[in-house]
Amino acid sequence: WYLLNGADGTHNVLFTLALGVMALAAMEAFKKDGILCEAVILSIACFATWSGVDYEWRGILLMVVFYLLGNVSNPSFPSGRKAQLFCAFPLMMHYGIVGALLACLMIACYDETRGFIHGKMAKYGFYAFYPVHLLLIQLLKSLFLYLYC
Repeated sequence: WYLLNGADGTHNVLFTLALGVMALAAMEAFKKDGILCEAVILSIACFATWSGVDYEWRGILLMVVFYLLGNVSNPSFPSGRKAQLFCAFPLMMHYGIVGALLACLMIACYDETRGFIHGKMAKYGFYAFYPVHLLLIQLLKSLFLYLYC
């Protein structure tokens, strides 16, 4: 990520996901004390905004809301998917209407089945793709600068 973007102040989305996991762990740890739980989650969301991670407080709140809505296929909560879409759309609108619509489309289409990747070779190939393609971009950039500058 740093090779591609340099020190431009942006972060990899994994920082947002790590803060979201911290918020969910806090929910489990402090579920008996609602005010403390809310204060910890609010603190994590404020830290996400202050540190400038991707999606800022919206990403943390979206993970918490999805966690609270639970398993959307649960027969005792048939409107769970609609509730997720209702919460996701306004939170993602900050990043543009197209992105919000695409995010909601992906949520609406998810049927809770595993994807098409079943073998270990394909699985680890997809895991490796992200860092490898960033490294290749950096190498091409360096080669271009070497040849033309």
